Amino acid sequence: MQNTSASTYHGLPPTPAQQRAAAARQRRPHPFLDLGYIVIGSLIAGLAFTLFLRPNGIVPSGVVGLSLVLQRATGIEPAYTQWILNLTALALGAWWLGREFFLRSLTATLLLPLVVLLTRHLEPLTHNALLAAICGGVGVGIGVGLVFRGNSSIGGFSTLALALQKYTGLTMDKIFIFLDGVVVLCAALAFSAEQVLCALVCITLAGRTIRGVLTGFGTSKVALIVSAHAEEICAAVLRDIPLGVTKLPGQGGYTGEPRQVLISVMRPMEVVRLKSTVRALDPNAFMILCDASEVLGYGFKPND
Repeated sequence: MQNTSASTYHGLPPTPAQQRAAAARQRRPHPFLDLGYIVIGSLIAGLAFTLFLRPNGIVPSGVVGLSLVLQRATGIEPAYTQWILNLTALALGAWWLGREFFLRSLTATLLLPLVVLLTRHLEPLTHNALLAAICGGVGVGIGVGLVFRGNSSIGGFSTLALALQKYTGLTMDKIFIFLDGVVVLCAALAFSAEQVLCALVCITLAGRTIRGVLTGFGTSKVALIVSAHAEEICAAVLRDIPLGVTKLPGQGGYTGEPRQVLISVMRPMEVVRLKSTVRALDPNAFMILCDASEVLGYGFKPND
């Protein structure tokens, strides 16, 4: 049987654009850039743990946080715990991660605890718990986000989450919330209430920073406009703001009347002008505004 997923679509030969997209999915053209992301990310995350979180008893998410709890309970150096737990999880998940992803993840899994071990004698930059939670959370988020940008993981909860998603059908965000909740619960048994509250701040900031590193910190707005005066609105938006506009055919579900749907992507400061333009031409226009965390293409981020 012919492999239609790669060569055809509904029996038709692939277009040149489809061929380029398929080729892009099958290759990693920047292996040294990936390695740079992994090395720099591991260094930043390890230093954030050593300089801010560890000396103040602030527990981040994942195996890194669990290693801090186990150090309080058993006295074992966190780097050793991270190596054992992360390598175990990585070995268990090796068969579905793929060879290239496994090797990159193995690099990060070995490197991050090594940074933690080699920098363990450095003096902390602050003893203020809240400041440590903020700086440590952002630092860990930047580091882990860069590791993810290198098409890698640090083993541990990342690998476990992939397995749970496959066998339970739960989404990744729900799985990570559950796993982070387990870490915080363990921290509550070993640290003070103030340190646990700071840990929640750290975990929240780390998660937001990881998403920012992966998708960009800036947000754009997407507007969907349904109006009987769509042509006039489109012309005004193109001419006066100016913004790009895409037209889609639509039909009222209740009335059955045809309507054009206008889609436009903009930066937040352009929202007010768009709303004023639409209101002036059609006060009864139906408009939806929503956030877009990452926009690729002409006028925004390069699609590379």
